Amino acid sequence: MSVETPPISQEEQEQIRQTIEMFEVITQANPHDCQSLEILKDAYGRIAQLPDMLRVAKQLAETYVHLGQYSSAMLEYEGILQHMPDNPDIVAALGDVEAHLVKSGQKLPGDGTAAAEEQRSAMFAAINLDFKTAVTDSANLTTTTSTQRSMAGDHATSINPDVAERLQQDGNDGLAKFLVQQKLVGEEIVNSALERVQKRNRELKPGQVGSSLIDEICRRGAIEMENLLCGILDRSKFAYIPLETYDVDRSIVKMLPENLTVSRLIVPFDIMSRTVMIATANPFDAAGKEAVQQLLDYHIQWHLASPAAILKVIGETYRMGA
Repeated sequence: MSVETPPISQEEQEQIRQTIEMFEVITQANPHDCQSLEILKDAYGRIAQLPDMLRVAKQLAETYVHLGQYSSAMLEYEGILQHMPDNPDIVAALGDVEAHLVKSGQKLPGDGTAAAEEQRSAMFAAINLDFKTAVTDSANLTTTTSTQRSMAGDHATSINPDVAERLQQDGNDGLAKFLVQQKLVGEEIVNSALERVQKRNRELKPGQVGSSLIDEICRRGAIEMENLLCGILDRSKFAYIPLETYDVDRSIVKMLPENLTVSRLIVPFDIMSRTVMIATANPFDAAGKEAVQQLLDYHIQWHLASPAAILKVIGETYRMGA
């Protein structure tokens, strides 16, 4: 957890500070969001703000304890002690964690071993979602892996045939099922909106923007957008990003092929270390997520954003009119 990092440019520092500001808001709203805390801690480390980095590391360790992930908590406390070896609170907390580890039967993480780092990377890559009651294939929605990106620039060849075939569907069935099962919107309204959206998405031409199910439901006056987004977040524990306040670099958006971004409203908006942060208007688009994971050689963190904010970024990136 060293803060000795290579010099970074002024532009990179500004981007990191913007990321910090955004993720401070996200972690205040979701204090048990381990992945966001990891990103925030890493961001402070990259600009050598040691006190803030240690503060976030302590919050992350406490969160891991709360979640029963004692090995990860131990790694965090040991990292803090490298900078604060005589801190009695951290020493006591580490002792408590070791006791929990022994009692729970979890393995003690090695000090800097490859196994410990592998365990830590696996935990960092995971997204803590609970979609099992909403869709049948929840693993396709929640698993985030580091996958291969085509080096030849032919994005289509990087997506396996099964996923490419599933991309022919617009991915809104899972979202519709979730909205109905969680009683966020009436079944009749959802089915009617789903039918209209899927019809428009089937008729999309290359370069045309896809239609959003939640946008369609709200435009018909069934529910306010803010209330619907809050309902989805409360039920799914998904991370939210107020993308409309984010200064998005066009080059990051273009990490994905234009057609995938435009047709499915999937927008990469920031990079932190080996993690790409991506906004989506449909957190249940399993095929879209799998395609992204196969195209990008990064860890991926997904965020729900309003369709209007995503459309604004797409319009500015690809010079599209309203």
